[in-house]
Amino acid sequence: MTIRQLTYFVTIYKNGNLLKAAEELYISQQALSRALSLLETELGVPLFTRSHKGVAPTPAGTELFRSAQPVLQAMAALESHMNEFIQLGNGQLRIGLAAATRYLTSRSIWQNFQKKYPQITLQVKEYPSLEGLRLLENDQLDVLTFSDYDAGEEYNQYPLKSWDRVLLVPRTHPLYEKDYAEPGDLAGEHIAFCANPMIYRQIQDFIRENNFPPTDITLVSDTLYMYETCHSDQCLGIAIQGCFSDVFLPQFPDLKALPFREPFFPYTVTAISKKGHPMAPVIADLADYLSQQL
Repeated sequence: MTIRQLTYFVTIYKNGNLLKAAEELYISQQALSRALSLLETELGVPLFTRSHKGVAPTPAGTELFRSAQPVLQAMAALESHMNEFIQLGNGQLRIGLAAATRYLTSRSIWQNFQKKYPQITLQVKEYPSLEGLRLLENDQLDVLTFSDYDAGEEYNQYPLKSWDRVLLVPRTHPLYEKDYAEPGDLAGEHIAFCANPMIYRQIQDFIRENNFPPTDITLVSDTLYMYETCHSDQCLGIAIQGCFSDVFLPQFPDLKALPFREPFFPYTVTAISKKGHPMAPVIADLADYLSQQL
């Protein structure tokens, strides 16, 4: 018994007439009649009784129709899935990198992912945070990695990784001897900070609401420059533990990464794409893959 035989049988069952079923299937009535006879011979029972009015199912025919439904539904689902997979596999995926994923431009990283989807063309490029959001909103990017951002209900947002924020403290500062920092330690200080505008505003609001304002906050454009500013100005900085700190701290031995006693605006990186995107399964797979690379 084949899927084609079942499809023919179900079409006859629903129409109650060989001619109408043959027209729906775009085959001749004679070919459909032969296919039905072969199926009945294979099963060893008649599936329909014939009359000049058409055909009526026998008990065996009714049972076969009932039992065939989950098989045909599963086959239709499989066919739909494979068609979708093939269509996805011949597409193009435009990927924007921001935040802590900006360094994921190594060709080997993307080649390893593309082995799973060899027919997809990957376009990977680093973008400043606000430009990346604009391109994603205007459908010029399919997926964007971003930090410290709630994308809203119209987007799918896949968590990649989260790091703790820490306080960079120069050796000359009284906090250097402490084991933990408190948010209140920011009061009256000169702070260097590298972040997107959204988290910058959140931290400013938090500081204002809790009444421990720094003397000023210097928002710098580059993480390395923030370390250099803390070193040259002997000021505090808000950095990210384990995200570049293991690379930069050895270059500035007079600086110390002091953890906050309680989590202080953890640095969270996600992959963002619009809901209903035709490559949603691939994007979800990509997000899982990137989370393993961070």
